[in-house]
Amino acid sequence: MKKQQLFKKRPPDEEAPDPTQGSQETSKVDDLQVCIAHRAYELYEQEGCCHGHDFDHWLQAEREVIKVETEK
Repeated sequence: MKKQQLFKKRPPDEEAPDPTQGSQETSKVDDLQVCIAHRAYELYEQEGCCHGHDFDHWLQAEREVIKVETEK
């Protein structure tokens, strides 16, 4: 049996992709999700820690955080 080639060889004139480019975007998304999670938890506490409204809190927090981000 022949071994399959796992990685394609890149032609010498082709540039390698920048590995840091995608990670910056990923960290921004992660930061945004953390901000939304914190705000959602604040809403949960403000409403007396009543269970069953997590999705509503997340959506409201998402709207608030994204609104603030777009105003910058």
